[in-house]
Amino acid sequence: MSFQLTLLNLVIRWQVKRRFRKNPDVQLLRPMMEQMEPRMSKLPAGIEVEALRFGGVAAEKITAPEARQDKAFLYIHGGGFVAGSPRTHRPLTWRLAKDIGIPVYAIDYRLAPEHPYPAGLDDCVTAYKALLDKGIPAKSVLVGGDSAGGNLTLALALRLKAEGLPLPAALICLSPATDMTGSGESRHSNAEADSMFVEEMMDSLMPVYCPGADERDPFISPLFGDVSGFPPTLFQVGEREMLRDDSTRMAAALKSAGVETAIEVWPKVWHVWQLNADMLPEAREAIAHMVRFAKQHLS
Repeated sequence: MSFQLTLLNLVIRWQVKRRFRKNPDVQLLRPMMEQMEPRMSKLPAGIEVEALRFGGVAAEKITAPEARQDKAFLYIHGGGFVAGSPRTHRPLTWRLAKDIGIPVYAIDYRLAPEHPYPAGLDDCVTAYKALLDKGIPAKSVLVGGDSAGGNLTLALALRLKAEGLPLPAALICLSPATDMTGSGESRHSNAEADSMFVEEMMDSLMPVYCPGADERDPFISPLFGDVSGFPPTLFQVGEREMLRDDSTRMAAALKSAGVETAIEVWPKVWHVWQLNADMLPEAREAIAHMVRFAKQHLS
């Protein structure tokens, strides 16, 4: 465990968990992430960003020098379905673009509560189809996301399967929310150990994201979906996270369905620690694992 991890863990508990103790509303994520955006959106020299639209869905294309244009990584940011943007996730996406050597298309899908389910998922489907329409074959497309974006990554695969569309080469899910029923044991056992969240915040999500919906709907809780035929999938999650079992149980379901599955449960890290790659050695190491998995499964 690095010194940086110990220090950042204390800072995050003070800046994030303390605020959720006072106001356990998932919508608090929006002002938090908006405050982070100017710092997180900075890019190193040589990394290019192009604003574009996928059939009406806003996105940004992040490209490193000498990137292959015949392959793509569709990245779906997290933020509890209510917050975040491609800009808040650039510390991760520019590294993926540089180290894999392909463009990363980070989509700015519609957020709740202004645009509840299925608006965000529909945007993900639209963006994926747009990549195929550009002439990039599915076997050359990676799809990944963190937290709510990890949920949408898995729900997207379920939608593509239901619509008879080709699935991507591989999926990468960072601490995905896969079970909106909250039935995972870690939701309770890790409530104090989790550096960011409190149980009551999790309870505030469903009424905002998908009011009145069935929380066991597979497009809302992918854990309950038919994942047979899914592409190879990598999970990364923190051992102390409240969402730990959302990953471990989802990975088990994929393995039971015969899907090539890798899961990494990291000690002493927080939810989506990979976003702290500018400061955190453990984040850069996790990204290196993602890059290796991506290169292994791209045709």
